[in-house]
Amino acid sequence: MPLSVMILGAGPLQLPAIQEARALGIRSVALDHNPDAVGLRSCDSAHVADILDPGVVNEIARQERVDGIMTLCTDAPVHTVAAVGRMLSLAVLSEDAAAHATDKRLMRKALQANGAPVPGFWEVESIGAALATADAIVYPVALKIACSSGSRGVYRVDTPEDLAKRFVQAREYQPRGDLLLEEWMDGPEVSVEGVCSGDRVHVIQVTDKLLFPGAFPVEAGHSQPSRLPATTVVQIRAAAETGVRALGLNHCAFHAELKITRDGPKIVEIGARLGGDRISTHLTPLSTGVNLVRAAIQIAVGQEPDIVPSMARGAAVRYFHAAGCGTVERIEGLDELPSLRGFELLYAASERDGPLRPGFVIGEIRSSLDRYGHALFSGDSAAQASERAERAASMVKFRFRTTG
Repeated sequence: MPLSVMILGAGPLQLPAIQEARALGIRSVALDHNPDAVGLRSCDSAHVADILDPGVVNEIARQERVDGIMTLCTDAPVHTVAAVGRMLSLAVLSEDAAAHATDKRLMRKALQANGAPVPGFWEVESIGAALATADAIVYPVALKIACSSGSRGVYRVDTPEDLAKRFVQAREYQPRGDLLLEEWMDGPEVSVEGVCSGDRVHVIQVTDKLLFPGAFPVEAGHSQPSRLPATTVVQIRAAAETGVRALGLNHCAFHAELKITRDGPKIVEIGARLGGDRISTHLTPLSTGVNLVRAAIQIAVGQEPDIVPSMARGAAVRYFHAAGCGTVERIEGLDELPSLRGFELLYAASERDGPLRPGFVIGEIRSSLDRYGHALFSGDSAAQASERAERAASMVKFRFRTTG
């Protein structure tokens, strides 16, 4: 009887896991609350269910007699993976580790307590407390909600007036409980992609990040491998491993984000899952030959992951950035991208708002859900892949409807 793996979530971010399970000859059991989720049409056994309810998920897992449980590129179901895995004695991270990886307040405390490099941080419950704390720090500061992904509820704050405004906005995401106020970290930002198997932490790749300008630190692109100095990359890999061990992660993939400050690499956050934005599903296999989706599935079903690099190339993704906001009348340049050298993927859509076409409304980019498409390219090096992706993104022009 073939092995079976339960995949929590069946949207576009989880679809690669369903496809890779099939390639491995492993039966896929996919759950999603949305009956129209794309993965429910391509998995071996589909269930419409609340993936954040461990009791419901456990009952289905027992019925399906699964050999492993996982999620891929999203934080929300990580606690369910841990809880159900414990109930069924599967290879999963502990519930404490899941809490550390999904609540930034717990994460910061665990990292600090175990000697991982982090910025100064404070928990603030009110605007008054936030203003008083920030007055004792040097602006700018970072304001964050406790549980989020995709840069939602994360702000750079430059003045007391700005802090008061952003605090109110953050409360729209997190109505109750302490928010995090942190020292703002200047410097290049990177992510580290890897897996935890047994007592071993395997760092596979280091990714350079680009951010959109403004108060919302949303990723505008990624490239691999990092072009930072080799000595800095060694420090980054060491800091990420220290952080992963500090959180107690095991039997999972991880995606760590760090900034390179004048005091060395410091950890922004660490997720107990693969990185999104095509980082793990596309960039890493194109640059290293390591299939991280396959490795995550192998770990979930108790197998040794196949993580030996087979190549050293470059890969990059760049998100489109229109010169303004409004209702799109036409889009120019998209059809030319697939003919460019090194082309790998074009995604002309928003994960939230659907296909990029006339009538699409472009607004301010405040989180990853506000982005509206990207192009991915490979090359012999990170520099070559980045140049190709940047050129492609610059070729896409947006013409807006005029009013009046």
